[in-house]
Amino acid sequence: MTSVTRSVDTEDKRRGASSVRFVFAAAATTGTDSSKAITSIDLQKYTHVELWAKSTVAAAAGDFNLLLDDTASVVSALETLAVPALVADTWTYCRVALANPELDVDIISVGLSRATNLGAQTVWSDEIRAVIEASAEWMTYTNVEWKVDKESRELVFTG
Repeated sequence: MTSVTRSVDTEDKRRGASSVRFVFAAAATTGTDSSKAITSIDLQKYTHVELWAKSTVAAAAGDFNLLLDDTASVVSALETLAVPALVADTWTYCRVALANPELDVDIISVGLSRATNLGAQTVWSDEIRAVIEASAEWMTYTNVEWKVDKESRELVFTG
């Protein structure tokens, strides 16, 4: 029996057409992971990884790790990034600093590793991307140029 399965979820997602769903069996031990091969990317010029994550069970910071590697199936991860705390059944924006971006050349696999056994649970991830700190463009908006959509829990700009 496989202790973790990964699939595409087109119904429960934060952005775009789908998210990635990881289903951990109750018997899944710590260190259990699932990985995916990707087209080679170079993260040397980036400082952080951002993603949206959701879990059916509340998770403390570090209960899960995002793994980045230059070998297949994250055999020897170059980066082990602790995912911040997750509230059960709530999409959470996560931003994690890369520890050694100068070594993150030719990343060909990305994985999710379970550091703490929380029993049976499902975890979703969406919109994983590398970013450069302080590279955002900041703008000032008046109170008539935005609103809060309470149902979707999003800030919407109207101007």
